[in-house]
Amino acid sequence: MSIDRIWVLSRSLLGALILAPSLQAQPASSPQDPLFADDSQLEITLRGPFEELDQKRDKTATYPKGALSYLDGDEIVNIGTSFLPRGNFRLKKENCQHAQLWLELKKKHVRRTLFAKQKKLKLVVQCRDSKRYQSYLRKEFQAYRMLNQLTDLSYRVRWVEVTFQNLEGETLRRQPAFFIEHKDRLAKRLDAKIVNKPHIAKTELDPEQATMMSLFNYFIGNADYSLISSKEGSCCHNAKLFLRSQGTSYLPVIYDFDSSGYVSAPYAITPAQLNLRSVRQRLYRGFCVEDDVFERALEQFQMQRESLLAIATETEFVGRRTAKKGVSYLEGFYDVVDNPKQLNRKVRDVCR
Repeated sequence: MSIDRIWVLSRSLLGALILAPSLQAQPASSPQDPLFADDSQLEITLRGPFEELDQKRDKTATYPKGALSYLDGDEIVNIGTSFLPRGNFRLKKENCQHAQLWLELKKKHVRRTLFAKQKKLKLVVQCRDSKRYQSYLRKEFQAYRMLNQLTDLSYRVRWVEVTFQNLEGETLRRQPAFFIEHKDRLAKRLDAKIVNKPHIAKTELDPEQATMMSLFNYFIGNADYSLISSKEGSCCHNAKLFLRSQGTSYLPVIYDFDSSGYVSAPYAITPAQLNLRSVRQRLYRGFCVEDDVFERALEQFQMQRESLLAIATETEFVGRRTAKKGVSYLEGFYDVVDNPKQLNRKVRDVCR
């Protein structure tokens, strides 16, 4: 490692220790649920009407119930499960071969199991059967883990190997997927309440959390989000607002990273109003904050640089060439923030 590189890392670590008290001293969260307390791969079998779900993709329809099962030691645990299609862009057949899923679990079946306290879960499934889509799935999973590395105010995830069966028990396919922590469980873990408003003013946002979310989306090259409004439903677009106590600022937590430059999914498109050349073109969409607030958020990225890049180097489900390309893309973020002129021109001076 060069002397210059050591100096940069030392300066980043020192800056983080000096400048990041508010991000480091967040209120203690509740213990994680059993499902998300372990990072190891989980093997499960889902029995359900998946061919019908992939064909209809109707969120309002009622589908036959099925089950989730997994092996706990020598015992097979079965949990009654209902399945529903979810999402918007990935729900369209022209974009994804398989529908993304909601799993609704029977309360009486989850007690004293790995799925204790889980009522409803998002399952992010492999969009298409070709192997390269496994790579896109894994890179989106990595993005969630990177955000977990930076802040506790983020959705936890769990990687699973799924055997999909029809209702008769015939195996349809075996593919990886991952669960995302439900917003209700995230709120419980953070000792916060979910905010359901169509839009808010940017001044109502917690400045440090909002800056962290915007910097992270810039880090992975994701412009498809809003922290203050949504085209449909409650605020916000690919983000959710939480409130720890009355009179405090709203805490935005982002999700859905498949449209990012880091993932580079072939179906991803950029928001039309932003006039970006491709999803790999970065655009900072954060709001203007005080210098010390911005520096505290940025220092987290400097302090966690090596651990974030280490996640991107993983090749268990991503080819080496693809992993190397992903690392190079993330290093492009550091090329910008390590250069004061570029940092000002591309980030600080374009805040809204």
